[in-house]
Amino acid sequence: MSDQLELPQFLLTYAINSMDVGARGGMQRHWRKHAALIRNIDLFEPDEVACAAQAQRNEPGQSWFPVALGGRTGTARLYVTSKPSGSSLYEPNPDVMRRFSAPSYGSVAKVVDVPLMTIADFIDKYRRPVPELLKLDVQGAELDILRQLRPEHLAGLLAVQAEVSFVEFYKSQPLFADVDTFMRSQGFVMYDLLPSRSYRFDGERSHGQLRRHLNIVKNRNDISRRLIEADALYLRAPETVLAGGKVGEILKLFIILLLYRFLDEALWLVEAARDAKILEAAEAAALINIVKSAAPKPGLLQRADRIGKWARRIAKSLGLLRRKADYWLDRSWDF
Repeated sequence: MSDQLELPQFLLTYAINSMDVGARGGMQRHWRKHAALIRNIDLFEPDEVACAAQAQRNEPGQSWFPVALGGRTGTARLYVTSKPSGSSLYEPNPDVMRRFSAPSYGSVAKVVDVPLMTIADFIDKYRRPVPELLKLDVQGAELDILRQLRPEHLAGLLAVQAEVSFVEFYKSQPLFADVDTFMRSQGFVMYDLLPSRSYRFDGERSHGQLRRHLNIVKNRNDISRRLIEADALYLRAPETVLAGGKVGEILKLFIILLLYRFLDEALWLVEAARDAKILEAAEAAALINIVKSAAPKPGLLQRADRIGKWARRIAKSLGLLRRKADYWLDRSWDF
């Protein structure tokens, strides 16, 4: 979507509330492109110095809090790793860490006590709005936070982006299967999984075996890497939200679908809401135009019209068509 795109007032009225837990570095890039559609974002950084530095930027709609969210309210031990982004309320598991990262990354630099709150207590204490969109990147404590949402919080939540692990980087941390089971039990559907893969390290050096035996030091899509972590995106199913018949929920879900580039799902939701007489035809048309403005232009072979059809026939006859196999291996929500 162009930064200069004019957004209809009826959509801005339903701008979403969000929380970004584990927000070192600030708001995610793919959220920034649609900042006008995010009314409020609460960001958390337990490192007081890093949190204060972010808060000094005084960016509109952003509120920073130097607390850690977790499974209880009180204080907790934070294991600060050599690279701060690896710090966790769970103790690092060195046997696993050294397989897929350099020892200098996951080694514990210090252990500090930090203020800890459940997400429910945070909302109550600071009188913050219940988020429709929740992003969690807290090195193993994602499920602890989710379990502390009260029913009224879960009822308003439309989407969760959570980092999930397939290997135990931190001792006794919940893994993907645990998070997935909980989210599905709460009525969410997993919509996307952006995988992080790795070859084994050899001490401080990545690509240990590939260096030694194959003279390769770069990731390749034709040599498999082990799936170790991912960002998982869970949504309320558009069919469920549509069946509720609430304009606000439908438009908020539309915004979230736009944030994460689910353009076909956004178009379906708009058309279905129009056909069900929940949205006026003019409103639906305005939303469809927003999606069109956000969409990439099709390449010649991707076009759905007669020109594209003939181009594919010619390319096939010349042996120029080939299967694209790297989409699921290397992509993001940033464009």
